[in-house]
Amino acid sequence: MMFKNSTKLLVANFSLVWKLILYYIIVCGIVIGLLAPFFGTIASEFNSAGNLTEVGKVLTNFNVSINPFDFIVNFNQIVINFLEIFIGFWESNPGVAFYICFVLLYLFPFLIGLADLPVGQCLFGYMSSLTRYSFFGSYMRYFGRSVRFQLFKNLILLPINILIVICLIFTLRLSAIGGVLVYFMPFIVLAVLVGLVALKKTLFSGWMPAIVVYDCNMFKGFVKGFKAVSRRFLKVFSTAICIMLLAVAFNYLFGTFAFPIIIPVFVCMFYVFEMVMFYGSQGMRYYVDLDTILSPKKLEEKDSFCKLKNLI
Repeated sequence: MMFKNSTKLLVANFSLVWKLILYYIIVCGIVIGLLAPFFGTIASEFNSAGNLTEVGKVLTNFNVSINPFDFIVNFNQIVINFLEIFIGFWESNPGVAFYICFVLLYLFPFLIGLADLPVGQCLFGYMSSLTRYSFFGSYMRYFGRSVRFQLFKNLILLPINILIVICLIFTLRLSAIGGVLVYFMPFIVLAVLVGLVALKKTLFSGWMPAIVVYDCNMFKGFVKGFKAVSRRFLKVFSTAICIMLLAVAFNYLFGTFAFPIIIPVFVCMFYVFEMVMFYGSQGMRYYVDLDTILSPKKLEEKDSFCKLKNLI
């Protein structure tokens, strides 16, 4: 039900996808501009052994026609070479390496995340009263709060994202064992990727909606959002897994060159999913489309059995 309602709301608010694509293009332009002075240094270090060329070939050939077993083995070798070169680059150019890591690992997610609250406000208006809020107007209105929210949020998410990357790297290293395990590697890598990202999305899925719906600060929003998730954790987690699997399937089917459209679609899908989860968990009525209003059970109706159990 949560997945179906999220899909309906995504279709009803699909204009947000085009606005996100435009916003992401602007952010990518800013990041490229910040890194441009060091392109020569990066190319000379990382492309000395043809590493960037190999990465480009692997990524541009990623589609339904690729052999998944060969892809995992080749990608594992590229990751190993890339890490070795990066360690050497950090030792020879520590200042540049730190700057690049800061821009890519913190500043880029920070800029991308500034759209969180504006998108949430647009969805809140539609779901509450079929009101269409301007994305740009919401972006300017929430800009100060978005900056504070993302500065704090990314401090929390940065170590989690690094941990997910480390887990994926170690999972890829299993392909070096060879034998029968190679034939299971695509499924193992997929399970680790989908499971970890879905878990992260689940744990923080109530944060943004709580801030927007209750107009509270990020700390109160975190507490309210976590309580909302905890009421239906398994349902939220399973829905997040379904969305992740669908995203992987679409990217695999349409290939690398469709990423600029498919990724924003599923980013917006997660925004909608978070709002649907929060509304349902709080027992709040919301519009799915022009003709459909959902009325989830109130909190007191959900909690009545627990209270009765404690009394007994």
